[in-house]
Amino acid sequence: MGKLKSYRKKIDIIDKKIVKLLMSRFELARQISIYKKWNKLEIIDKKRERQVINNIKKFSNKHKKFVIGIFKNIITYSKKLQK
Repeated sequence: MGKLKSYRKKIDIIDKKIVKLLMSRFELARQISIYKKWNKLEIIDKKRERQVINNIKKFSNKHKKFVIGIFKNIITYSKKLQK
């Protein structure tokens, strides 16, 4: 059981990092929203969305489909934050 507990502790640490990074990303999305409003830019930028997904494809391998799905959700949520 000690090994399992150790693995789970490592997962908890990674989860905490993921949440912190998501919070940072969402804060940047909020700042982008302000920039876009001031500069009268559209919230939705399909070219940028494709660029983000293409970048993610480069960084993921075995779980590519799953990771892309997560990032599509992140992008959708980020757009909601910008409205």
